[in-house]
Amino acid sequence: MRWPLDLPAELAVGSVALHPYTDDDAGALFDALDDPQVWEHIPRAVPSRAADLDAEIRSKLADGNRVTFVVWRGDAVVGRTSVLHDPADPDGAEIGGTQLARAEWGTGLNRAVKQLLLDLVFAQGASWVQLRTDERNGRSAAAIRKIPAVQELGLRPDERTRRDDSRRLSLMFRIANPAGP
Repeated sequence: MRWPLDLPAELAVGSVALHPYTDDDAGALFDALDDPQVWEHIPRAVPSRAADLDAEIRSKLADGNRVTFVVWRGDAVVGRTSVLHDPADPDGAEIGGTQLARAEWGTGLNRAVKQLLLDLVFAQGASWVQLRTDERNGRSAAAIRKIPAVQELGLRPDERTRRDDSRRLSLMFRIANPAGP
């Protein structure tokens, strides 16, 4: 798979658009995600201001193995998502870190966002795409199954610790490139 990704200025379908994250997005993104339910299954601390959210995103971008996108619906920022590259397993990528404004849950936005990213990653030679969610996040798991993605057997211990100090266990899903390897 080609990495870094060859990114267009915008990925879009209908009223949904993805733009690579810039620090100019922090305020609108913070406002869009300002709901405790949006952060319920996120293992890291909930940012208390836009600058904290920006610092968290920038720290994850620092190693060059992640691209974070801001999700837009029309002229409003409504979330974020990322593509992650593992140099130790370069044949595929992971789509993750997706958080959408509470008002967007159940609207089909997540599926549209994931399809845009799947098309991008597969067009750049990925053999597979992986997705994961916390074992406790049934809503997210159901959304991933609708893409459709195949759940791998068992739970995978995650390196992350939940905010309640328990070790996160992740449900793992995979989608093979429909064009083949």
